[in-house]
Amino acid sequence: MSGKKQPSPESVGARIRGLRLAANLTQDEFASKLGVSRSAIAQWETDRAGQIRDNMERIAKVLNTSLGYLVSGEAGSLQGDELALLRLYRASTPEDRRLLVLNARRLARS
Repeated sequence: MSGKKQPSPESVGARIRGLRLAANLTQDEFASKLGVSRSAIAQWETDRAGQIRDNMERIAKVLNTSLGYLVSGEAGSLQGDELALLRLYRASTPEDRRLLVLNARRLARS
């Protein structure tokens, strides 16, 4: 196990990373959209804060999500299958999350 702190599945950093990956953005692309450094993104995603609080609204906008979801993980108005998919995603390992996103993208193109 490495000495680096890994975000918990329910952390703000984990939610940002999951949404960024779901949007098919690299850390560099995401940083460019927000006007911050790639290093800042890496720090946010591993819950090493930095200037995240001042950027939360912009992060939510770029990731097409609510501020409430980023802060607390609340699904808000999601219902039915959407909520079920979100719960499955949250319960999955990082590798399984990657596979879920890849399969969802493939199915959306069908």
